[in-house]
Amino acid sequence: MTVTVYKLAIVAVVSLLLGGCAVMSELPFIGQWVAPPAQEAAIPEDFSNLEGSAALEACAPDPGTPFSYRKAILVAGTISAPGLAKDLPGLSLLSSQRLQTHLGALERFNVHATHDSSFESMGTSTAGRVRQLGREHAAQFVVKLELEDLSVQSTAGWFDKLLGVADERNVQMSLYIYDVEYGALFHSQQYQRLVTGDVIGYSGNGRTVGIPWLSTDLGKQIDEMLSAMSMRVNEKLACIPFSAEITTIRGNDIHINAGFLHGFRTGDTLRVYRRTDVLAPEERQMQGENDGWIQLHTVFPNHSIASTAQDNGLGGYRVETGDVVRAW
Repeated sequence: MTVTVYKLAIVAVVSLLLGGCAVMSELPFIGQWVAPPAQEAAIPEDFSNLEGSAALEACAPDPGTPFSYRKAILVAGTISAPGLAKDLPGLSLLSSQRLQTHLGALERFNVHATHDSSFESMGTSTAGRVRQLGREHAAQFVVKLELEDLSVQSTAGWFDKLLGVADERNVQMSLYIYDVEYGALFHSQQYQRLVTGDVIGYSGNGRTVGIPWLSTDLGKQIDEMLSAMSMRVNEKLACIPFSAEITTIRGNDIHINAGFLHGFRTGDTLRVYRRTDVLAPEERQMQGENDGWIQLHTVFPNHSIASTAQDNGLGGYRVETGDVVRAW
């Protein structure tokens, strides 16, 4: 009887050990990547209709979320009526640089500036030029700042100024956000202020406006308007999924034109879409039948290399150069 109990105890212990091994075999080793099955991949809710603080809260760039990726933005500043800004040489360049600075301070975008002269006459219908510029700079969006009016409304003489009469200058600027994928105008908004005080520039003395000029009455107001523009860009783009492009395929390596400056990390997974299947920013992007996941295995500042992930859901889909990768 004692021998039988002893044997049963041994069998029980062995069974427990084998059961534990079976459970452990299903757990990943530390650092091992486990691809989410494509059909069970979590897609964020449709936040495309959110505005203002609601969008910023719902789509906060928390680490580990698809909103943590930094969208690439190309910024350009132009003056539509240069004759009204003769006393402010260099204002177009300074304005685009300041907008770039304000956007960069939000830590949600990878921002570059361009001074391409074709932006001077670029209207809302120049889709081809937007796509070309955006893809040349690997940008997801092009943001155009246009200074439309800088007319002096009244100029006070020296005696008037002794009496407290100040100069006045009207400032009117417009913000345009273009979607590079379609080259279409995604959003526009106009800003206007009447500025009093130190509003006259450096006409005729060879000086250009720079950072010190921002401490003048006019400079402060323009910089505040640029800051407000950056916040508007943030609100409009916060809930739009990050996207980049597959630029090259070499064997099993899939090269993408975005890297750790965009928030990529080794092991991250991205969804693949045919370029013709990608929807406009304001539309809800749904997963296609033949689309699936790829996984990053090498990450550089502005470039990454991926391979098709296990359980990627690609099926018979062949990833091609020019395909789009998105956060979801």
